[in-house]
Amino acid sequence: MMKKTTKTVKLEELSDFAFQISKKVSVPVFIGLEGEMGAGKTTFSQALVNHIYEEDEIVNSPTFSIINTYEQNEKRIIHMDLFRLETYNDLIFSGIEEYLFDEDAIIIAEWYSKIDFTPPKPNLLINIEIISEDERKFTIIENNQ
Repeated sequence: MMKKTTKTVKLEELSDFAFQISKKVSVPVFIGLEGEMGAGKTTFSQALVNHIYEEDEIVNSPTFSIINTYEQNEKRIIHMDLFRLETYNDLIFSGIEEYLFDEDAIIIAEWYSKIDFTPPKPNLLINIEIISEDERKFTIIENNQ
C-alpha cells in the first residue's frame, strides 16, 4: 500500500521529525532521499540514525566513500550517497548493488533517483525541498508492499 504525506519542518524541529520517521522504520527498509544540494539529506540522515540507535552515533556524509556502514545493538544501517554515480553500471561496478538489497539492514540512500533502478520494498522515498533558510518541506511516499 502506498501512502503519501507532506510536512513542513523548521530546522530546529528536524530531530523531532526524524524521531517520528524512525518509529516507522524496521528491518528491512530502503529509505531514498532526494533534494537539491544543501536541502538537508545528510543532516536528516544523521538525526535518523541517532534516533534508530537511540544514542548519538558519529554519522558522516558518504559523499567520497559512497557507503558508510553502522552497526549497533544488532541493527545495521547502510548509508550511501549515490551523487557521484551516473549509471546503473556505475552502481554495479562500484560493488554497492549488493548493499541495496540487504534484507538484514536499514538502507539510507541519498540521491537515490540519480540511478535508474526500482528501489526494494518496503521503502520510504523522501523528497526534501528548501522553503527558506530555516524551513524544509518533506514529501514522503511509503510503499510497504
